[in-house]
Amino acid sequence: MSANQNTAFPRCFSGALKEVAREQGFTEGLYRLESESGSKVGDGFAGDLVKVFIREGDRELVILCKLLPENETRKQQGISLFVRETEAYMQILPLLLKFQTDKALPEHLPRFDNVPRCYYAKTTLDSMESVVIMEDLRLQAYRMWDKANPVDFEHARLLMATLGRLHALSFAMKDQQPEEFAQCREFTDPMTKMLALDPKKTFQKMAASMCRRAIDTLEKDDTYRRGKLELLQDRCVQEIEACVDANAAEPYAVIGHGDCWSNNVMFQYAEDNQTPSKIKLIDWQLSRYGSPVLDLVYFIFNCTDEEMRSHSYQRLLSIYYQSLSEHLHNLGGDVERQFPRSAFREQLKKFGRYGLLIAMLIMPMICTPNDELPDTNKAMEGLVKENPDGDDEVHFEYGTTEKAAIRYRKRMSGCIRDTVRLGYI
Repeated sequence: MSANQNTAFPRCFSGALKEVAREQGFTEGLYRLESESGSKVGDGFAGDLVKVFIREGDRELVILCKLLPENETRKQQGISLFVRETEAYMQILPLLLKFQTDKALPEHLPRFDNVPRCYYAKTTLDSMESVVIMEDLRLQAYRMWDKANPVDFEHARLLMATLGRLHALSFAMKDQQPEEFAQCREFTDPMTKMLALDPKKTFQKMAASMCRRAIDTLEKDDTYRRGKLELLQDRCVQEIEACVDANAAEPYAVIGHGDCWSNNVMFQYAEDNQTPSKIKLIDWQLSRYGSPVLDLVYFIFNCTDEEMRSHSYQRLLSIYYQSLSEHLHNLGGDVERQFPRSAFREQLKKFGRYGLLIAMLIMPMICTPNDELPDTNKAMEGLVKENPDGDDEVHFEYGTTEKAAIRYRKRMSGCIRDTVRLGYI
């Protein structure tokens, strides 16, 4: 396909590709575009990925393009998430990274550079169009962890250290450049905006259903833990909204990734092909200004298991805090003044239940092997079956196969036991 014959692409997509090609020095009329599917089953739930090759002579640029799903239901559900990712890549992350660059840190010091290069991102609500164009990290041998298996300590350790540096940027900038940082404070939770546009309360019904399903992973005679969850059952949405309330997290709120689980993290490996050496955070569609502990408990309670948490939970928190402390110091801040350990403990006590609340929603998807995943379009469209009496049924297909159900029962019950043990609920 030549550069001037992009009719196979949506209009907004062809325009975006043309702009990227021009900016990257390709010659109008001489380069050609070729494309193929950019993802495997189970790689992403919120958008469609297309891999595009821009070729001219012996030069080639390979990019990964993220588009709104063609399915109308998923498009309506997902447009606000694309708005957020566009803002993250075009405004917020460049702002934080420029602050870090301006510090001119010595080369030997670690820094936060754990996001893919974004060539282009634009979302237009009026026409319901969105394109996000990034580098394809797989060309640099980055790969995802298999989401159906809990991560090991080395992968979790690397992520905790990375989140420490990400959050340190906010602590440093809001202290040293409060006026420039002000726009980050407006980066409120996108999920609560979506909930406000949910007149049928579909999400609320789904959350209550998923909570009941989580309770059923506990032994019948485990009345204490069952009782704790039953108190949450009809309040899941309100509890999530309370956890993501940035005002409740002040003065410690930061820009966080917001959707920190295995599918949104990619690793590059050392020569042994086992030890992760580098990491990138992808999919910033739920990024937000809020408590720093949200990213931590989201990942730890959804992507590790009860066995690892039994001996490494506090260790992972310490790795995070040490990384945040060191990077904040390198950026000219002071962790004892800006985020003392006592405040960190208080934030965990206040918002730690968020890990469980999210687990009730996404653990079924995590525990479903990719070869057993249902069709995403059908699963989302058939989520709620409306009954005449008003008592709508929620049917969530994920985690229902035999293999997935066994994994789900073990991981979910462990998540509940640890959340109760730590005093988060």
